[in-house]
Amino acid sequence: MDSNICVIADVTADPENADQLGSILRKFAEICRTEPGCLSYDVFRSVEQAERFVSIETYVDAGAFAAHRDSEHFRKVGAGELLPLVVSRNVRTFTGSEPVPPTS
Repeated sequence: MDSNICVIADVTADPENADQLGSILRKFAEICRTEPGCLSYDVFRSVEQAERFVSIETYVDAGAFAAHRDSEHFRKVGAGELLPLVVSRNVRTFTGSEPVPPTS
């Protein structure tokens, strides 16, 4: 069985572009959620730094994540609209299919 792929992307815009980046991130997340291999795609905005956003994406496997990165909307919206607004970016990719036991 292939493991799920989880991607955590932490991006920051210049303060004057923060609202625009947030709007585009939400649009991008909506589009990505329609991909066959996307299990979830959530976007969060920092309470302390309004120009900072974190997205957490989960794909069924490495192939689904590769298809996401090869998609037209990744090129058009991700690379074409999002990246020009980003001044710093940290993207981490994780894998795993083991359930995490609940804490007591």
